[in-house]
Amino acid sequence: MKKKISFRLFFTVLWRGICQVFGFIGRLFGYKDGSSYAKVLWRISATCLTALLVLFTGALLYSFINDVVIRKWISPSLNPEWKCRYISNHVIFQKDYWSDATRVYNKKTREVTLEDADWIATSNDHDSLAVFSKNGKRGYLNRFTGKVAIPATYSRAWVFSEGLAAVEKDGRLLFIDHSGQTLIDGGFEVHPDTPEYVFHGGYCLLRNPVDGNVGLIDQTGKWKLRPEYLDISRSDSLWMVETTDGREAVLDDSLNVILPFSQTDFRISGSSIIATLPDHTMRKYDLRGNLMEPFLIWNVEQMTYKTGELRYPAASGNCEYEQTEDGASCSPVNIRATARCRRYQAEYGWYGLMSPDGQVVTPPAYSAITAIGKDLYLCEDSGGNGCLINGKGEKL
Repeated sequence: MKKKISFRLFFTVLWRGICQVFGFIGRLFGYKDGSSYAKVLWRISATCLTALLVLFTGALLYSFINDVVIRKWISPSLNPEWKCRYISNHVIFQKDYWSDATRVYNKKTREVTLEDADWIATSNDHDSLAVFSKNGKRGYLNRFTGKVAIPATYSRAWVFSEGLAAVEKDGRLLFIDHSGQTLIDGGFEVHPDTPEYVFHGGYCLLRNPVDGNVGLIDQTGKWKLRPEYLDISRSDSLWMVETTDGREAVLDDSLNVILPFSQTDFRISGSSIIATLPDHTMRKYDLRGNLMEPFLIWNVEQMTYKTGELRYPAASGNCEYEQTEDGASCSPVNIRATARCRRYQAEYGWYGLMSPDGQVVTPPAYSAITAIGKDLYLCEDSGGNGCLINGKGEKL
């Protein structure tokens, strides 16, 4: 029957072993149990062990006081280690490495202007006021002085944009100016799917709290586009607007129609508008809506096919093909030739056939095209269904 080894039993056996080792060494120098020499030897050993225990305990106590008590509780108040983020040339938002205490400090005046703020956010247009959070409330401070400009009384708040800032108070979405005065109170509500409320080009996107549709208001709070659209996005100076039935349009900075609503996917690429039609063809317009390219493609590739003619490469030590049993030759290789038509790509992942002189043979209606003859092609749709088409675009 195996005996269960306990913590106490382990150290008892270990201690007896150590005592036997010391007893063996002592007997070499005349040690005998009960003698005066033995008593002196054990007193010296006990004194040494006690001293070692005291030193070990002192080292642990010193490490705890130095690394925990002083560095975590005493040092932060005497010599904090600040992580700094500049919100202007002279004003810094600081956070202590050890205690997580925060403050806003003005290097120029050497003044602490705000303490215990959770976070500070500045606007992309370098507005003079930055929004801060403290004790679950939001307010605004001056980036150049660090002093609070609008007290933290709002449940939520966003950065200033074009002179206005959106705040939430008592469940209402308001827009205030730099003095904290409410300029827009149109009965709006904050929607959970809207991450920010900022003005771009004089308009701010708002979402209907009932159905989630979006619209645009101006800086007076009036609707310029009623909240009846599925999506509205801004790129450079243009607005892309999508209806609930999937039609899209492009509007200019004054919300004038550049490209009317249609079943077309629009996107801005540099200084042009790329339009992808339902048949996967593409067009290119300038930023004023003028047609630049009526048929835009991204790539043209040559295709090869297997001719059925075989070639037997000479056997060698580095032959890429399977050798016969006698090693005299490799397996035959099917010679490939170039097909007559080329494959072009319009919308990503959609291909069509093009003749050698650049004429479009088929629209880009296929997800894959493979040459299987000199002028014969296997064309597949997105579902993997294929058909044979000749170089004139005729289905066989």
